Amino acid sequence: MQQIRTRFSPSPTGLLHVGSIRTALFSWLFARKKEGKFLLRIEDTDFNRSKKIAVKNIIESMQWLNINWDEGPYFQSQRFDRYNSIIDDMLNKNLAYRCYCSQERLNNIRKIQINNGNKPRYDGYCRNNKQYLHLNKAHVIRFCNPSKGSVSFTDKVRGYIKFDNLELDDFIIRRTDGTPTYNFCVVIDDIDMDITHVIRGEDHISNTPRQINIFKCLNVKIPQYAHIPMILSDNGQRLSKRQNSDSILKYKDDGFLPDALLNHLVRLGWSYKNKEIFNREEMITLFDFSGINKSPSIFNTKKLVWLNHYYINHLPVHYIANHLTWQFHKENISIKNGPPVEELIPLFGKRYKTLKDIVQNCSYIYEDYLEYDLTIVNKYLQKSSIPILIFIRKDLENLLKWSIESIRSLIEVTSKQFKLEKNIINMMLRIVITSVNSSPPIDKILYIVGKKRVLSRIDKIILYLSENS
Repeated sequence: MQQIRTRFSPSPTGLLHVGSIRTALFSWLFARKKEGKFLLRIEDTDFNRSKKIAVKNIIESMQWLNINWDEGPYFQSQRFDRYNSIIDDMLNKNLAYRCYCSQERLNNIRKIQINNGNKPRYDGYCRNNKQYLHLNKAHVIRFCNPSKGSVSFTDKVRGYIKFDNLELDDFIIRRTDGTPTYNFCVVIDDIDMDITHVIRGEDHISNTPRQINIFKCLNVKIPQYAHIPMILSDNGQRLSKRQNSDSILKYKDDGFLPDALLNHLVRLGWSYKNKEIFNREEMITLFDFSGINKSPSIFNTKKLVWLNHYYINHLPVHYIANHLTWQFHKENISIKNGPPVEELIPLFGKRYKTLKDIVQNCSYIYEDYLEYDLTIVNKYLQKSSIPILIFIRKDLENLLKWSIESIRSLIEVTSKQFKLEKNIINMMLRIVITSVNSSPPIDKILYIVGKKRVLSRIDKIILYLSENS
């Protein structure tokens, strides 16, 4: 039995977005389910638009998502000798021909065809007049597309699809500068790499009959195709590399976990019963073409945020901590002189929905010198607060055991001593220790900030109140 082999073949003309990575995910899942191979191929024949930064973005995005490939990355730009040798052989066998038509002639043909209500297509002039051609003139190479009959295939998602060959023209397979074109290169790559299943967006359906005709003329086995539905943005617009889409790595920067993004993407155009939460192993086990629908899917940012919050609170703490540590580094917050990051997750995981939110709302835990929001300080603390803070500071300094329980007990003692409700004492300490009026339970915050920083911040506020009240 032939081994299943799929591929993900992005072009590095823009940053990788969710539509592309969903294609990679489906291809990867099918290969893993069938115990086959998944290949990464960079289609960089368009030198004018291909960018090194885009290649780097593709690699880093897939590594972050842990969509691991078995072979590659292959680069089409390194395979030109192979493509051109086949094109030369096709010329010798009259499967392709040189076309010398000027751009002016092509534009005029197109204009006439449109005015007559016909589909624009090359008229085959150079195919039918080879005796008048001059080899020393600039030219392109065109494929001799069959002029009769039809080309059909059974799509794994959309069923039987048929095209009349008269709808297809003799498309270019090598440009005037000698570079081969996409529709040709992709066929040769799929042949050489033994690709059995091509999974890609429905926008490629129009390319498929052209590619199948090249497979046929080379007398090789044609892979099976699955064209998956488009993804629309929140506002209903189609995602593309140049508009209405974010780079995959922007989700990493914004504090999303790869697990949340993959879970959201797998549900865009695919379903399994009423199940919403899928871990990686479940995706592999349950994925099947029969679960893919034909309608466009909408990328729901609110749903992604919900999933991210779920995974922050359900994945192993050490795993979340690794991603959270990266987020601290990105925000230029040093964590070496503070508590282990693992201790933050039970405290802040329920309150915040992204890792970025957690980092931005707990930076005070690691800062030696807290910058206070004096508007908040002045709202909650006055000169009359000084005796209370002095009392608390003394007892905190004298604590033999720095624990949540002992800190909580001390707050209760202070509340009784000054006949103040405990929530008032809590808010005073919250402002002193965090400079914000909302945080997890203050006894836990004092504990995790640590004795040295807590005493230093109380001293700083006492001094400020003494000098400014």
